[in-house]
Order: sequence, then structure tokens, then C-alpha cells
Amino acid sequence: MCKGTQQFVHRYCLDHWRSVKEGTAFSHCTTCKAQFHLRVECLEDNLCRKMMFRLFVARDVFLVFLAVQTVIAAIGGMAYLLDKDGQFRNSFSDGWEHILSNHPVPFYYCVGVVVFFVMVGFIGLIVQCSSFNTNDPCLAGCRNCCYGWGILDFPASIEACLALAVIFVIVFAILGVAYGFFAATVAVQRILQRHYHILTKRELTKEYVVEDLRGCYTPPKMDPEQEQRLRTLQLIMVAF
Repeated sequence: MCKGTQQFVHRYCLDHWRSVKEGTAFSHCTTCKAQFHLRVECLEDNLCRKMMFRLFVARDVFLVFLAVQTVIAAIGGMAYLLDKDGQFRNSFSDGWEHILSNHPVPFYYCVGVVVFFVMVGFIGLIVQCSSFNTNDPCLAGCRNCCYGWGILDFPASIEACLALAVIFVIVFAILGVAYGFFAATVAVQRILQRHYHILTKRELTKEYVVEDLRGCYTPPKMDPEQEQRLRTLQLIMVAF
């Protein structure tokens, strides 16, 4: 039904568009909105699809993990540059931390991990507080908490300030671990849903094959059972 060069399309390209595009692209042309004539073919369970699903999920999870490790490595590298003389690292040589302080790479990596989770905790807390409604009592509690910290008389001694800074780091690091676990869970679920959805539609393009009408288009008539199945999967328009 399309005119010009868009009247012709490779079947592989057509099936690819049908599997990756949302909406009614599975059963309708995205340009002229004409409904496809779908021929139903029965397929056996495809082991290759399951393997591809696991492979794509593992790839995306690895890329997310690699991105996190890159950020941690960058933070650790910055800490190393700021501590070229090793004064900060050597300050941990008296206790059990001397195991790490004797080896620069794992020490600064651990510094990067701690700073990363502190940043995640701090950003996550800001995002959560900003998501509250202005009239929400929880937000009022956050404001009172922040106001209380603002008027608090901080201790004058360096030791007390360092102890307070350590407490802040521990609290935000714990929050960062919690927010990080939540974000990782959501990300894995999104990855699973995305690939399952796309690969399922890719297999359905082989089961519901678009017929080549060779220029003679007539409105299609589909088996009611198959049509209901596609409606349930939200792959075909619902007639009003």
C-alpha cells in the first residue's frame, strides 16, 4: 500500500521492525497503517531462542558491571593522584588495614568502592526526597532533619570532626549499598523484560508470516482464535 521505494522491503528488515518496534508494528505497516495479511505457521520450541536470550541478558549485565567498575576505577585513580606521596595510605599501616595499605592497587580500589557507594547513597537520598510532594509529611520530616543538622554546633576539635565525618561516610555508604542493590535489581528486571519481549516477538514473526500480496491488497481476514491471541499480546489493534 506504500508508494515509491517504500513499497518494497526485505523480509528480514520487515521482521526486524516488527520485533523491535512497539505499538502495532507487528501487525500493521508503520507508514501507511495497512494491516498485514498474516499466515500462521506452527513452530517447534526453539532452543536457539533460549540460548540467545541468556546470552543477551548476560551481555547487558556484564556491560552494566563493567560501567560500574570503570567508575570505581576512575575514583580510585583520582584518589591515587591526590595521594601521590602515600601519606593517606600509610596512615592505615598500624591496624589490620596494613594488609591493604601495603598494596596500592587494592587499597585505592577499596577507596573507590567506598566513595562510589557514598555518592550513590547521597544521590539516592536527594532523589528520594525530591520525589515527595511538597505537602507530604515525610518531606517535612526531611526538612526538619536538614534544618537540625544546619543549626547543630559542630565540635571544634579535629578528632571529633574526623569522627563525625567517618559517621557520615558510614551512613551514606550503607544507604548507597541499599540504593545500589535496589537499582541493580530494577536494572536486571528491565534487561530480562526487554530481551524476553523482543526475542518473543522475533519468534512470533516466524510464526505469523507476512504474506506477499504482490500489489493486490485486500483487507485481511484472520482466524478469530489467532486474532484474539494477538490482541491479548497487544500486537494488533483493537477495533472500536
